[in-house]
Amino acid sequence: MSAVSKSVMDSPLVSTVMIGAAGAATGIVVARSFPGTFATLPPLWSISPPGNGAVCGFVVGCVGWNLRTWCRFLSLKVLLGYRGWMYSPRSRITKVWLYLIDKVMGKGPYSLFEFQSVIPSLPVPDLETTCTKYLDVARPLLSPEEYDRTEEALRLLQKEGKPLQKYLIRRSWRKKSWLIEWWIDNIYLKRREPLPENSNYYFLDGLELPASCQLSRAATIIYNMLKFRELVSSEKLQGVFFQNRVPMCMDGYRYLFGTCRIPCVEKDCLVTHHHTKHIVVIRKGCYFSMDVYTHDDGSLQQLSPAEIKEQFRIICETADAEDSDGLANSLASITSQHRTVWAKQRQVMVESEVNAESLEVIETAIVVISLDTVSPQDLSEQAKLVMMGDGTNRWYDKSMTIVVFPNGKAGATVEHSFMDATIFSRAWEYVLSHEQYRNGEVPPEQCAWWRKLAPPKQLQWNLNGFAPALEGAKTHIQKTIQDIDLVVVGSDYGKGWIKQQRVSPDSFLQMALQLAYYRLHEETPKTYESATTRMFALGRTETIRSVSDHSVKWVKSMDRDDVSPEEKVSLLKKAIQYQTDYKVAAVNGRGVDRHLLGLYLAAQDLGHPLPQFFNTKAWTMTDKLSTSQAPAKFTREWKLQTCTVGYGFGPSHMEGYSVSYMVIGEDLVNFHICTRKHCTATKSEKMGAAIKQAMTDMKALMEGK
Repeated sequence: MSAVSKSVMDSPLVSTVMIGAAGAATGIVVARSFPGTFATLPPLWSISPPGNGAVCGFVVGCVGWNLRTWCRFLSLKVLLGYRGWMYSPRSRITKVWLYLIDKVMGKGPYSLFEFQSVIPSLPVPDLETTCTKYLDVARPLLSPEEYDRTEEALRLLQKEGKPLQKYLIRRSWRKKSWLIEWWIDNIYLKRREPLPENSNYYFLDGLELPASCQLSRAATIIYNMLKFRELVSSEKLQGVFFQNRVPMCMDGYRYLFGTCRIPCVEKDCLVTHHHTKHIVVIRKGCYFSMDVYTHDDGSLQQLSPAEIKEQFRIICETADAEDSDGLANSLASITSQHRTVWAKQRQVMVESEVNAESLEVIETAIVVISLDTVSPQDLSEQAKLVMMGDGTNRWYDKSMTIVVFPNGKAGATVEHSFMDATIFSRAWEYVLSHEQYRNGEVPPEQCAWWRKLAPPKQLQWNLNGFAPALEGAKTHIQKTIQDIDLVVVGSDYGKGWIKQQRVSPDSFLQMALQLAYYRLHEETPKTYESATTRMFALGRTETIRSVSDHSVKWVKSMDRDDVSPEEKVSLLKKAIQYQTDYKVAAVNGRGVDRHLLGLYLAAQDLGHPLPQFFNTKAWTMTDKLSTSQAPAKFTREWKLQTCTVGYGFGPSHMEGYSVSYMVIGEDLVNFHICTRKHCTATKSEKMGAAIKQAMTDMKALMEGK
């Protein structure tokens, strides 16, 4: 069954008509068995008993089906509003709730967006609770005088913020999410900083190299990515459930493919094209449009891996034969600039019809893939090359640019504004877990048949007068690349041992980061950790504030001989418990950062004076330690050998760190650490060594050694 016919069959109208038709057929059978009863009914379309039976059966079937659907919808809406299961997972109420959830949801399988309409809206937290909680967040980071000023400002905010709070509540009644539009606009689209080092993120491939042939690897990755796209567009992809119970928002999957961030002077815009049939291939500064579907026997068919590989071979031969020093070869660097600069240059570029057509091909492509010419020698080099490239082979505006190196290693760089890493991570896991090769090549059975395909089309450009802009853009991105200091460090043990200590692995790793940072800098950093809020409609993230009075006391105690090991363990467990509790609140939409951001933006919308709190150091200080953990193991097809070795992003503070970590199986955690070389106080390699030493010391402490 095609995706179109499947979507028609799954539509509510068609389902209702089909159930009504079944009811009509049942009515006819019953009417023939009891003609006297149906003969007395008022004639509608027929004066015969079977006709009346058909009408009655149709009506009863339609009404009954819609009543059942409405009851299921309403029941799930009510049940999913219950949050006690996260705070009291073993209570009697939670057990009853779990039983009802299972019964109402049914056994499945479920379509991708099946529960999208019943997912609850993001709540607006209580103003007083937020102000009280933020004092706990701010206390370890401020001097006593700064803390007193913050406390007074938050006391005033509880009064000044009342009209702002009411505005947020009214906004939550009108919209599926009171936050999402503000979030995308203010955190992404209105931001003017360059994308590669400030917004985008990257993913790497697996632990093992399944194929060393660049074109075979690239063809298989594209083939699998297109298969995943088909699952998304047909909605056959299974939705994601928090702890295998609670449906999560799947809206971000709509923007995985065919999406591009278009630069504009004041605020960028996101454009998604769902029905395009081509990808764009970058090779040595040349750009090719390549159709990945062809008409066969009257239907549209996806190309096989062998056919994709052959098209890639043609592209490589064409690009490798051309002059590699042409002006167009540095074209992609233009997307790495300050957004307003790039927007103004784009306005001039599209005045040329040739440029406008070529840009449209790139911006509407399903994905972009770069067939690089330089191979990384280790994970750290691979991470930096995937993230930044050489400045001329990544189209940073595109939803994803897949990268395959000559030695077969691969990765992807992703534009952040349309979706978080939790969504791309699942697509990437599917791609890596479904790769199939034979002796490092596309399997022979996939080469059994060939179709006559149109060759890839090289894109043309009119760049007269653009030499200064392109040279400036290339110089800028190459300086940025040289300034990026990125290392990947693996741990000596993983979550298996941590779970044996009956503590949260994520909280444990966060404390390792705190200890490592303190040992290097002898200060407590404002720390960001992302938590998903996709249990709410259109949810994205909330901030986990890992630093607490407990964590500060613990890190300061670790290298002191006058504190007993028992006291250190006690302080560590208190710090871990605080972070765990904060994480649960954040996932439940009860963090403080998004609420305070909402109050800030509400004041702007209403034209109110900005409350004093938003001028305090507690609010304006930036995160010197920006952290995130990417989830893995979405399906049973997950394998340790094909699991991604992690992902990363640039630091949010020029004098800070970004640390992303991936838990890989039971025995390994990979840390991707990024800093800027011009900052002499931060060194990624030193931070990596400090993290490993912190984990070693924490293990020894917990084991009583």
